[in-house]
Amino acid sequence: MQRTVLSVVLISSVFLVACNSEDSQSNSESTQTVKGSNSLTSVPQSGESIYASKCRACHDYGVAGAPRYGNVEVWAQRSLKGLDVLYQNSIRGIRAMPARGGCYACSDEEIKIAVDYILANSQ
Repeated sequence: MQRTVLSVVLISSVFLVACNSEDSQSNSESTQTVKGSNSLTSVPQSGESIYASKCRACHDYGVAGAPRYGNVEVWAQRSLKGLDVLYQNSIRGIRAMPARGGCYACSDEEIKIAVDYILANSQ
């Protein structure tokens, strides 16, 4: 029994590390700068890009109980709690999901964009 529990914990840890992994380009991926006439402006990543690089490892496979991307029923239940609750849970973390889903370079706005992307594709 202990061996099974240990195996599950180790496998979950590997996936959580993948959720939290950031490559050497993570800072350049998190925001792009656009030169304006007099200043620099940050442009957030798209929800699809954030999902593909940070969320997919857990939400595609349901790692550690993560609600699976595209699962209409599960996301509908979460939506009943309200969008603000979903955003805050994603930013602060909930159960096995770390704060920001491990995307520490992502702004609050980008986390919200990723949540919106997941919801739009899970209806």
